[in-house]
Amino acid sequence: MRGQAGQAMTEALVVAVAIAAALILGTSGDAGVVTTLINNLKSFFDAYSYVLSLP
Repeated sequence: MRGQAGQAMTEALVVAVAIAAALILGTSGDAGVVTTLINNLKSFFDAYSYVLSLP
């Protein structure tokens, strides 16, 4: 019984790593979801700081 529980944990870890890699790295040359999110947040805060700097 104990060996099966260890195998299930390993399989779950492999699936989680594959999903995380796909989200971070993206697929077929596209930017990943995390990269796109970070770029959009930077753009938002640049615009926000610009608006705050207006008189």
